[in-house]
Amino acid sequence: MLPDGVRRFFRLDGVLGRDDDVDAELQHHFEAAVSAHRRQGLSEDEARAAVRARFGDERAYRAALKRIGTGRVRMREKTEWGEAIVRSVVRAIRGMRRNPGFTFSVAFVLALGIGANAVMFGVVDRLLLSPPQHIVEHDDVRLLHVQREIFNGETRTMRSFTWPDYQDLKSVSAFASVGAYSGPQEVIVGRGEEASLADAVQATASLFPLLGVSPSRGRFFTEAEDRLGAEPVAVLAHEYWEREYGQNPDVLGQQIDISQASYTIIGIAPPGFTGAELAPADLWIPMQRSQEIEQGDGWVDSRGWYWLQAVARLGDGATTEAAEAESSAAHRAGRAEMIEQDFYDADALIIAGPVIAARGPNPTSEAQVARWLGGVSLIVLLIACFNVANLLLARAVTTRREMAVRLALGVGRGRLVAEVVLEAMLLALLGAGIAMGVARVLSGTVHRVLLPGVAFTDSGLDGRLLGFALLATLIAGLVTGVLPALQGTRTDLTVALRSGGPRSSGGGSRLRVALLVGQAALSVVLLVGAGLFVKSLDRAENLDLGFDQDRVLVTMLEWNESLPAAERASVYSEALDRVRRLPGVREAALTYTIPFYSSISLGQPRVPGLDSVPRHHNGGPYVNKVGAGYLETMGLSVRAGRGIGAPDDTEGASPVAVVSESMAAAYWPAGDAIGSCMIFDEDEPVCTEVIGVVENHRRQALVEDDPHFLYYVNQGHPDFQGPPQAIMVGTDGDPELVLEAVRAEARDASTQVRFVNATSLADFVEPELRSWTMGAAMFTVFGALALIVAAWGLYSVLAFDVALRRHELGVRTALGAGVGRLVHMVIRRAVGLVGVGTALGLLIALAAAPFVRPLLFQVPERDPMTYGVVAALLMLVGCAAGAVPAMRATRVDPREALTSE
Repeated sequence: MLPDGVRRFFRLDGVLGRDDDVDAELQHHFEAAVSAHRRQGLSEDEARAAVRARFGDERAYRAALKRIGTGRVRMREKTEWGEAIVRSVVRAIRGMRRNPGFTFSVAFVLALGIGANAVMFGVVDRLLLSPPQHIVEHDDVRLLHVQREIFNGETRTMRSFTWPDYQDLKSVSAFASVGAYSGPQEVIVGRGEEASLADAVQATASLFPLLGVSPSRGRFFTEAEDRLGAEPVAVLAHEYWEREYGQNPDVLGQQIDISQASYTIIGIAPPGFTGAELAPADLWIPMQRSQEIEQGDGWVDSRGWYWLQAVARLGDGATTEAAEAESSAAHRAGRAEMIEQDFYDADALIIAGPVIAARGPNPTSEAQVARWLGGVSLIVLLIACFNVANLLLARAVTTRREMAVRLALGVGRGRLVAEVVLEAMLLALLGAGIAMGVARVLSGTVHRVLLPGVAFTDSGLDGRLLGFALLATLIAGLVTGVLPALQGTRTDLTVALRSGGPRSSGGGSRLRVALLVGQAALSVVLLVGAGLFVKSLDRAENLDLGFDQDRVLVTMLEWNESLPAAERASVYSEALDRVRRLPGVREAALTYTIPFYSSISLGQPRVPGLDSVPRHHNGGPYVNKVGAGYLETMGLSVRAGRGIGAPDDTEGASPVAVVSESMAAAYWPAGDAIGSCMIFDEDEPVCTEVIGVVENHRRQALVEDDPHFLYYVNQGHPDFQGPPQAIMVGTDGDPELVLEAVRAEARDASTQVRFVNATSLADFVEPELRSWTMGAAMFTVFGALALIVAAWGLYSVLAFDVALRRHELGVRTALGAGVGRLVHMVIRRAVGLVGVGTALGLLIALAAAPFVRPLLFQVPERDPMTYGVVAALLMLVGCAAGAVPAMRATRVDPREALTSE
């Protein structure tokens, strides 16, 4: 134990922190003990020996004392540090309560910036950062692509494969396993009036173990169930099970009618499972058996039937490069015959891309736009931070005297800086709280509107989002607090203490001016982007597709059972007659393929007189078997000859066809297409006569060269003799007004009709507009937020300036300055600041324009009209922001302003 005197010293008199202090204290107590022994009659040597014997190991005492001293110092420092933080927090909260208007302004601005980033982070995280849920070791999973040269030398990367291609990929030893899937695609579930639509995915049994997913209930289907002729089974998505079955645990073993067959439910997928992609699905069914039920078996050996996507998991030790090399060789070997006939690229490559599709070789346009929007949302946050920093700088002028007094009383500059930063942090947290509440409410709506084809399973406030929001809040607090803190503590104490009150000379510091200019410049950049995307969306929506998508209904019939082709054709004809008689229907016609949904190419015809048939780089010609009135229904104009619908254009008559303008120009450049002949089958060389030329129209994309199209009504092509697949219904007005009547008439055409799926043709085109819709909507929202924040900041700073310059304004008024002069002074300052910021922003936008060019549609990236409108808008906002402070300047009472000093 330590001597009592030593213990009392440490308990009562503080802590010894240095070795000299410890030595001195030990020596003091040692000598005191020696003196006590001398008074008891011991000699000097005996007294010292006795004390040494009592004290024991001096080094141990010294170490113990240092430990006690260090521990007490640390404890005291922690206590003082905690108490200082509490005092600072209390002080900051009191200051926020004393200035509710200022607090609201700052919290509102930061809520806009943080909220915008929170909403966009959910989109960016889903598309670009996170793999689909439930995939184990996703870095080893690869989405397979094929990169090949098409007819005109252009190289394209696609994800569609044929069934024989998939079988070739299964032989690659670098892959531990290979799976395939197709969809999601709409299917009919149930019968009669209870029938409804659902999204089903055809998948191979190998897909689930490849991804590493386990069912929530029951099991996934096996290889034995994923074969031709097997008993149909199905797995329900967890969300579909909740929605349609109320989480009934007895659903396993029940039957579910899907399209033309009855399936046994064997399992429930885990919550949020979407397979290897992000598209939501309701049902998972075996690929081979379901395809056999719906399409027969023509796809089994066909290398022209592209309908599935392939996914693989790398084997142990296998590299991506080795897997790509081996799979490319296997793919080319499987297509050796086509390569020999020059129908396929001999250098075709298989690319094993990451399971996060947006990072792969063929990202969607939505993912490309999302990258930009992620950066744009950060710009909004930066503008908000500039705004708040400016407000804090302006307020620092009013608290300059208080700062000086506290510095004079001995408060350190570091502590004052910390208090200002802490207050900024608290304001940022308040804004973040508001932002996260808004994000929770709005995220779901934003996701559904902008990305309806992507599954978002969280509530909008998951751990990753909260972590991002906290990081954004921390950054916002530091950015907005540090500069005002440093500026506010750089105070000349003598000047500050002598001044009677805050003044603003010349309207504020250079830093505040720079922040205002920065806000305006960044706002210009966002508004220019918004203008370009809005114009792109307008051009895309008003693009002449060749057909009238806004006034056409696509009506498809689903059957109670698998009907022979002749019976299907008969029911379609009866439904067509019924639909044509409806009020509001101007024309209706049968069709086999549907624009932006399906297309078929069955090889090149032979044209007598031509040595070689011109090829289109997008393939084709694309063949469609249509009924009388099809061209009129679709709004397609006949350029030469006549359309389809004459009495002779019937089944059994001589085959005739109508070709598109692009096909006519390529095959018959001299303009003699009408009356020409096309032969499709050399074994039975029947001539199909060209009777008309029709205007071009888009096939599958808004951005594509005019494809070669061929329309016929009878036996124009030997391999294309199936029944109709849909009724195209042309309406006099909005298709939605006759939609239910069309469904009812088509359903009543036969008892074999199980369900009528009718929707506007515009709904098939809508996914092609999604990237521009997303860009236009979010750029506009972010641009508007930036404009609001910049205008708010400009107004706030000008209002502060007017308040700080009351003395100057009073003097000017007393000397005879009129109202117009005072208003002009404030407005001129506002316009000057905005003008400089606008000029800088236009320069930045011009420099960044080439990077945004690939995302625009038929709009120049340096569109003069867009830039001019944005510049005019910013100047107008500058005038509006300065109007109220200018009017306040005219109401300054000279006597009050002068006596207040």
